[in-house]
Amino acid sequence: MSAANELLRGSVWSFRYLDDDEPKPVVIVSNDGRNRSRFEWVHVVRITTRPKRPLPTIVELSDRDAPLTGRAMADELELVHKADLEDRRGMLSPPTMTAIDNALRDVLALH
Repeated sequence: MSAANELLRGSVWSFRYLDDDEPKPVVIVSNDGRNRSRFEWVHVVRITTRPKRPLPTIVELSDRDAPLTGRAMADELELVHKADLEDRRGMLSPPTMTAIDNALRDVLALH
């Protein structure tokens, strides 16, 4: 796998939730040790462009994340097979990943 296609925390990929669905963007949130290991699964959070009411578990993407837009749905944390990630769409900015970390703390009650 080339460096541009490496499965890294903060990278956004296309993922099909069902075989006949259009691919949706997801951001990898598992740690890079796991992501680079032989373990075949990574943790992801879905990104949507649909409007959502403000919640502590929904993170708005910022201009720093362009061309990616929308919001990360931290309450939709999922384990997906690495082979099911299709095309790399980009990387989220460090401030957005910090906001996702905080949202995941809320989701998992890690306060």
